[in-house]
Amino acid sequence: MENPEETSTEPASNVRRPSLPSNVKAIVWARAAGRCQFRGCNKPLIGDLVSGKSNLNTAYIAHIVSDAVKGPRGDEVLSPTLTKDPTNLMLLCDPHHRLVDGKSTWQEFPVPLLQEMKAEHEDRIEAVTSIARDRGCHVIRFAAGIGKNESPVNADAVKEALLPEFYPARHGMIDLDVPDLGIADGDPTYWPLHQRLLREKYQERVKGRLERNEISRLAIFGLAPMPLLIELGRLISDISEAHVRQLLREPKGWSWMPDPGQMELKRTDPEKDGHSIALKLGVSGPIDDDRIKAVLGEDVSIWSLSAKNAHNDILRTPGDLALWRKELRAVFEAIKDHHGSAEIIHIFPAIPVSAAVELGRVWMPKAHMPMRIYDHNRALGGFRQTLDIVHQA
Repeated sequence: MENPEETSTEPASNVRRPSLPSNVKAIVWARAAGRCQFRGCNKPLIGDLVSGKSNLNTAYIAHIVSDAVKGPRGDEVLSPTLTKDPTNLMLLCDPHHRLVDGKSTWQEFPVPLLQEMKAEHEDRIEAVTSIARDRGCHVIRFAAGIGKNESPVNADAVKEALLPEFYPARHGMIDLDVPDLGIADGDPTYWPLHQRLLREKYQERVKGRLERNEISRLAIFGLAPMPLLIELGRLISDISEAHVRQLLREPKGWSWMPDPGQMELKRTDPEKDGHSIALKLGVSGPIDDDRIKAVLGEDVSIWSLSAKNAHNDILRTPGDLALWRKELRAVFEAIKDHHGSAEIIHIFPAIPVSAAVELGRVWMPKAHMPMRIYDHNRALGGFRQTLDIVHQA
């Protein structure tokens, strides 16, 4: 087999093809960023881990329309005219080169399919390399068990969601995950233990770096019970530049939808003044007042901030999240103005993960009343007290 830098080989015919001009090979390599352009591969084509040769060239430049009329995807008119055209050339690893041009497999890869692969790869490279140098960010990944389910935040999915607006800074992945401690969330010790572990990890891995200006921008990817996400938001606060992401159910992923957003929020003030103050947040689903009274009793002032047609995939755009922050600030101010120096607000949330983080960030420790967070526990038959969000000196 010929040196891949010198020629494009066609396994269907053992005929040596003319070498491509150096400028053409340079264009193909540059547009591919030295990676295999076969869909889903993306393998870097310089270096070999097995042999330890860091500068070994393992790439093949393959023709989409063969440079031989009788070769794979050959054409009497196009083969001679496109033989040295960079738009007709793909950078491939050895296995995918053999697959695309193999005698028994090349027909599975028609010209339009290979053109799509090449275009997708080159569009992605263009998007990534066009990002300004100052768009780097540090990524906080926070996962904790939700009921009996695991909640990993996949690193590759995080990177894909950030591009092309931001990119992860070097050594910029910060994991605050809480391991499975074998304690059910119905156990009274679950919440204070997880709250303490989250605070300790944040102090160790984030706070000092922010204070030393080692971190200028954060991206937050959280998938955990709402009370812990609210605590994470409190720790980050709204002083730091932080971009909070939402895991969408359809289409599945962390990338925001490009439309302006359709979420509508409605605030309802209490009909009477009660001994206790409650704020119900029905965004992922509605919350009946009876569920709150079952916990706090009848003598309660119930404030509400709820979404029209609430459902569990309603928050889908940055505009939706901005609206949530705006209306949440307004209801906190209204509660403060109405109730003055009351001791605590009882928070009953049914909200998306990003809204939970932003709830903690919007809450101002020196301006707003402390929050007592409740969580719906199916096993226990309703809302249960979890943890308190208070000013930390």
